[in-house]
Amino acid sequence: FFDPRGMLNRRVAFTQAPQHYPEHSDKYDYLDNNNAQFFRLNAMIRDCCGGVSSCGTNGMWQMPDRDNVETLWTHRLKRVRDRDGKRRTQVIEREQFHTSCKIEDTASSLDRVLVGEYSHFVNRKLSFGMSKDPEGFLGAQQRWVEGAITLCLQWVTNHADAHGQAKKNQPLLWMVIVGFIAYVFSLCRMVTVEYTSSILVQLGILNSDFFDSMIRIPLHAPIHWIYSVLMDVRGGHSPNSYSYKVYEDMTLQFVVFMMTCVFVFFLLWVLTNVCKVFKSCCMFPWEMKWWGRLVISFDNLTYWVWFWTSFFWIGFNIYLAVSPAQFHFNNVGMMTFMVVATFLNYALIVTNSMRFSIMESVDANEIAFLSMDNIWRANQLFFMVGPIQGFSVFTGTRNFLYYLMYGQDIGGWAGGDLTQVSIMIVKYWTSMIIVTSCLCWIYLFASHPTADEYQSRRPGCIIFSFIAMDVLHPCVYLWTLGNNLSNEEVSKMHFSAKICSTRWWKKFWSDMLLNECTTNIFRYVAPVYNFMLPILVFYNSYFGVSAGFTLVAVVQAIETEGAVAWWRSCHRSRKDVAAAAADHET
Repeated sequence: FFDPRGMLNRRVAFTQAPQHYPEHSDKYDYLDNNNAQFFRLNAMIRDCCGGVSSCGTNGMWQMPDRDNVETLWTHRLKRVRDRDGKRRTQVIEREQFHTSCKIEDTASSLDRVLVGEYSHFVNRKLSFGMSKDPEGFLGAQQRWVEGAITLCLQWVTNHADAHGQAKKNQPLLWMVIVGFIAYVFSLCRMVTVEYTSSILVQLGILNSDFFDSMIRIPLHAPIHWIYSVLMDVRGGHSPNSYSYKVYEDMTLQFVVFMMTCVFVFFLLWVLTNVCKVFKSCCMFPWEMKWWGRLVISFDNLTYWVWFWTSFFWIGFNIYLAVSPAQFHFNNVGMMTFMVVATFLNYALIVTNSMRFSIMESVDANEIAFLSMDNIWRANQLFFMVGPIQGFSVFTGTRNFLYYLMYGQDIGGWAGGDLTQVSIMIVKYWTSMIIVTSCLCWIYLFASHPTADEYQSRRPGCIIFSFIAMDVLHPCVYLWTLGNNLSNEEVSKMHFSAKICSTRWWKKFWSDMLLNECTTNIFRYVAPVYNFMLPILVFYNSYFGVSAGFTLVAVVQAIETEGAVAWWRSCHRSRKDVAAAAADHET
């Protein structure tokens, strides 16, 4: 909260330290109760621009004094109309924190971001808490999603419980929303429309002659040289290869798209720095870090939109396991993409962990490290909470409608009710994944596939089996929850009694899978598998699509423009899939 001179920094809204519960060690934190990857990786990255959101626990806020406030009360317009149809003003107490949704910490953080304040993340174990039961974390997941949906709808419909300058700066949030929509639209346009000119030229912002002389014409020579080198490496054109003009247009289109994005970003940077001169009277962001904090806040409000991704990747791998692949691509290109994605993923984890660990170790003896257990648990959580998020979309929308139409207080919740619903959803969802993975293997051998069909369907079965292994621990933990059968009782049971006893089977599977030896094996399988994927793709090209994009989904990375360019090449070559399959160059 203080600057290097020891003066209080009014722009620091709060500080956040990682949550740490000693009773849940990383190795046995089956449901990721410590939320370790968020606090030990994501929060450290977000702290680079001061964009860490408050998480309630272990957060310390700077509370402004009220010396210049004459009263503790303020007037605010009611949310609902009276019987005569009029909305009247009511007197309420001035609030520092929001109470209009279930995630008051995120809502309060958004207010501070809109007025230009920022936060600090302290990667130290400053306090030790007594957590709820591990299964209660699933109920918290549902509450967070419901709160995010409610808060998002409140801001989008202009019914957010904000006031003061934060309410006036609502257009800043809309700028980020419109920018994101424009970016997605530009990606779709690049994939579906053939063009070699920038959209800025079509909008009249840039002159077409200037664009051709400065960008398009100078790019022809290097593109042609790269194409010639690649052809020499490959050994010339194959019967199914396109002409040089097609590849040149595709490459030029991708380069133009990237340069357009860089140019727009440069314009934003110029405008932001110009506003720095007028920051005393202008509330437009006057530093790029402010834009970063707005983007992070936008992600906090809309991350629930992507709840369907876990369903898609699981369904896609099931489809590949039961149906022969209908696509064809060069395995070297996909192998290269996967090597780069894997390297960037683990480089991000290692470098950020080392950077903040070294920084904090200078001042403290105990810091929070990101371990292999945390990465594994985060992968489990991705495939595990999809149904919870999907269910919360409906309950969160319902809560918002109650808030909007009836003025109902939706800031509270019954933790036990949420937990029980979430446990039931995750239990049956993870069980379905495990059972389906076994059925895929049975169907693979029972359907008597040809050699080519076996080669194309086997990768889907293998990848889906690894997904099932990821959710095996949480599934067994939830099904054996509350089992108190002791070893003494087991020793007194006959064999027939054991076979017929549900309690004995729960203890059997719990002892078999929820132990240190099995945990050590499983937690290293996923990283080794990620490193082996490029080799598997080189051996069998059908690993490429399912394994490559599942890897991107698991690490929750943003889809890169390089992947879009590759996908565009597949999109354009659909009409020649049959000829390419016949040629079968792998």
